[in-house]
Amino acid sequence: MAEYPDSYPFPSNVHVASSVTLKLNDSNYRLWKTQVESLLSSQKLLGFINDRYQAPPKFVDRTVGDTVRATENPAYEAWFCTDQLVRSWIYGTLTEEALGGVCNLATSLAVWTSLANTYNRSSISREFELKRKLHAIRKQGKTFSAYVREYTAVCDQLSSIGKPVEESIKICGFLLGLGREYDPIAVIIQNSMSRIPTPTFTEVLYEIEGFDTRLQSYDDDAVATQMVFHTPAAQTQEVFQASQTNNYRGRGGYNNKSGSNRGRGGYSSCGRGFYQQAVSSGSNQQSGATNTRPTCQICCKVGHMAAKCWNRFDNNYQGENLAQVLAALQVSDSSGRDWIPDSGATSHVTTTEAALQHATPYQGTDSIMVADGNYLPLTHVGSTSLPVSTGSLTLNDVLVCPTVKKSLLSISKLCDDYPCGVFFDSHKVYILDLQTMRVLAKGPRREGLYVLENQDYKIFYSNR
Repeated sequence: MAEYPDSYPFPSNVHVASSVTLKLNDSNYRLWKTQVESLLSSQKLLGFINDRYQAPPKFVDRTVGDTVRATENPAYEAWFCTDQLVRSWIYGTLTEEALGGVCNLATSLAVWTSLANTYNRSSISREFELKRKLHAIRKQGKTFSAYVREYTAVCDQLSSIGKPVEESIKICGFLLGLGREYDPIAVIIQNSMSRIPTPTFTEVLYEIEGFDTRLQSYDDDAVATQMVFHTPAAQTQEVFQASQTNNYRGRGGYNNKSGSNRGRGGYSSCGRGFYQQAVSSGSNQQSGATNTRPTCQICCKVGHMAAKCWNRFDNNYQGENLAQVLAALQVSDSSGRDWIPDSGATSHVTTTEAALQHATPYQGTDSIMVADGNYLPLTHVGSTSLPVSTGSLTLNDVLVCPTVKKSLLSISKLCDDYPCGVFFDSHKVYILDLQTMRVLAKGPRREGLYVLENQDYKIFYSNR
C-alpha cells in the first residue's frame, strides 16, 4: 500500500562507495542488489524502489477566499528531492554499459525495475551456465590441487550470484569427478553422509587430500627401477663371458667371427632394467687385479653406462643371448608370496610351507572344497606376514595345499581380523585402513586376476 509521509529523509552526507563496493554487470546482479538494498534500508529509503513510497500529487487545491486554486504540493517536492537522491546513488554503482540503458528514466523505481528486468534474466542464464560447468568438471589429467581449485572457483561464482551450492550436492559432485582410483575413499565418504552431523565440504577435502598423498606415494612410477634383478656374481660372470662369443651389431658395437645374430628378429639380452654388475676381465683375473669399470645395460660392453651408450636411442638395435641371461636370473616368485585376493575363500591358502614363517604339519581331517566339487588335501598350517606400508599384517591359520596353483588371500578373514576394507577398480586392488583412511597395500590387475605382488620379485621391464 502506498504511503505519503509528512516528510522524507534526505541524507546528503552518505558515502555510497563505502557501502556498495560492486559495479553492476552481467554476473553480479544479486550481490549488487543486496548491497544497494542494505544501504537504502539503513537510511529508511527502501520504499522508493519497492513502490511503497509513491509520488504524492504534484498539485493540490487550495481555497483562497471564494476561489479554489491548484498550488504546488510541498510533499511532492520533498518526495521528488529524495527520489532523485536515491536515483543518483544507483547511477553511481553502475558501469557505463548499464548506465546507458537507464539514464533516461525519471524515477528511482523505474531505474530499479529496468535493471531487474535486464540483469536478473542474465543472472538466471549465468546460473545455468555455471551449474552445467560444475557438473562437467573432471580430475582426469589434472593434479588433485588443480582439480580442487577449478571446482571451488565455480562454486564461488555460483555463490557470488546468490545461488550457493548445498554442501551435500557439492560433495557428491566433487566425488563424481575424481575417477575410479579414488573409489575406496569415495565409498567411505558416501557412507558417512548418512551420519549426523554430516561432514562439511572442507572436511571431505582434507580426507581426500590425505588419500591422494598416500596414493601418490604408492605410485609405481616413483619406484626406482635400477638394480632390479639380483643374481650371484658367478652367474653374471658366466653370462658375460658367454656374451663375448656373440656378434653385436649397432653403433659402437663390434663383430666377432664366432657368432652372428643380426636383424630385427634378434633379442636383446641387456635391455634397460636388467641387473648391471661390473665384472673382471680375464687378464685382470690372471694378474689378481679387480676391474671396477661398469658394464652397459644395453650393449653389455664394459667401460660405459647405459646413459652414455650409442645404442640408447636406436630402436632397431638388438642384443643377443636372451635365453642365457634369463636362465641366470630368477624372474618369478615360486615362494607363494604373490597373494590373490579372493572373496569366495573362507581361509588363507598357500601352495607351499616355504611361504610360511611358522608351519606345523596339519593333523586334522579337513580338506579344501573347490568350485568343481573336488576336495584337495592339506599338508600344513601356519602363519605368515603380508607386507604393508606401515610394516606387515600377520596372517594366521594359513592352510598349505600343494594342489592349489595360486596363494589365496581370504578377504572375509582379513576383514574379520583387522579393521580394513578391500576395494577393487578396473586396474588395481586396494587394502585400506578404515580407521586412518590410509592405503596399506595395493596391487595390479594381471591376466584377469588382482594380485598383491611379492615385492622381493617385483620386475620392471625394459621400455626400449
